[in-house]
Amino acid sequence: MKKNLLSGLALLLPLAVTVFIFVFLVDLLTTPFLENVKDIIKFFSVNYVDFDLHSTSLILLSRFIILILLFFGVFLLGFLGKRIFFHFFVKMFHSWMMKIPLINKIYKGARDIIMALLSEDKKIFSRVVAVPFPNEHSKALGLVTGNAPFKLHSDQEADVTTERTLKSVFVATSPHPLSGFLLLTEERYLTRIDFSVEDAFKYLISCGVFVPKDGD
Repeated sequence: MKKNLLSGLALLLPLAVTVFIFVFLVDLLTTPFLENVKDIIKFFSVNYVDFDLHSTSLILLSRFIILILLFFGVFLLGFLGKRIFFHFFVKMFHSWMMKIPLINKIYKGARDIIMALLSEDKKIFSRVVAVPFPNEHSKALGLVTGNAPFKLHSDQEADVTTERTLKSVFVATSPHPLSGFLLLTEERYLTRIDFSVEDAFKYLISCGVFVPKDGD
């Protein structure tokens, strides 16, 4: 009976977690516009459907329409952002935001981080390594993001890889790898691990229960 229960949980929990995250994201994106879209739908369908009797259908339809509009809105912004005329207004908006006290600090920090994360030119994590942490007698799973800033290097160029090159290594916490520690450590202390980044996160989230197989 215990084995059957565990097998059932193994099948059900991944689906439940996926649905939970999907619903959370949909709510997060659509809730700010929900009431306005509901009013518009009710206005144009007043002679066809009584949505007061179908409130759930109205909410689902409204969220679906919002998601579709958001998708095309983001796509359109990306398309126009590459055009010279529209790019001028983007730069002007950016300039205005940078002149507002306090807001400019938040805006610049958020913009720099998002641009780095969404960049198509490089991967966020280059490789998975084992790094001595929290002391030399133990190791933690780390994700290398690149070389540390030049100012933190004492005797070598930041863009030249040597044993003494300082690397930026993200050591994620388990089982919630969205938080962690940023270590600056020398290349010689890093041991390359034959894990993909996806497998590394699976290993962390499962607290070591999931172990990638050789060749995966």
